[in-house]
Amino acid sequence: MKQSPLFSNIETGEAVYDDVDRATYKGITVKTCILLGISVIIAALVAFALPEILTNNGTTFMVTLVISSIVGFIAVIVGRTSERAAKYASVIYAVCEGLFLGSLSAIVEAYVPGAVATAVFSTIILFAVMLTLFATGIIRTGSKMRSICFGLTIGALAIILMMSLFSFFIDYSQYLGIMIGVEVFLVIYGVITLSLNFAEANAVVARGCSKCAEWSVALGLMVSLVYIYIEVLRLIFYIAARNDN
Repeated sequence: MKQSPLFSNIETGEAVYDDVDRATYKGITVKTCILLGISVIIAALVAFALPEILTNNGTTFMVTLVISSIVGFIAVIVGRTSERAAKYASVIYAVCEGLFLGSLSAIVEAYVPGAVATAVFSTIILFAVMLTLFATGIIRTGSKMRSICFGLTIGALAIILMMSLFSFFIDYSQYLGIMIGVEVFLVIYGVITLSLNFAEANAVVARGCSKCAEWSVALGLMVSLVYIYIEVLRLIFYIAARNDN
């Protein structure tokens, strides 16, 4: 079964790279940490300065967020379909996500103190659990798993689209129970996609792909981790809002 380009861009065939130029688990780990570090640093700076930014240049900053979201989306597509461009696209994505995550985190933290720390630790725990399940062989990424992930992707996209459309007509505060259920589904979807990221890393290393592929795999992991963090943060916000009602 052909994989989605968002999950994998592995090319089949024999390895043509020597040991120095081949992708490694260490290389993938280092590059993932670099991307996460860039996003975290920028997010922290934005979150710290957000009140002053909104006061002095609110409109400009909002326009910047919209543009960065579009640029970040394009960077993911480019980075996941072109190994040569993956390095630059990954860094661009990390910068764009840093701007968005810093803003979102600051806003949610203002309403729900402690939400950011909870979301961060929850994301780390979910990542560790999935990595353990994958490494021990409890979770296997065969064609059946990929079919499930594809179906979940369609479902997640449909839900996100409907939520975006309904937001213009519905007051979500009256349907917090439903929103919590939706967020749980979206978190589960994000966690499951991690298994495909791990499988991609395995395949890239096993097939002796070039070190450029490390950036592409790191970008895939970055996208999944950012997605899980955002959905966990939203889930925490909805749960807190329901408890306040």
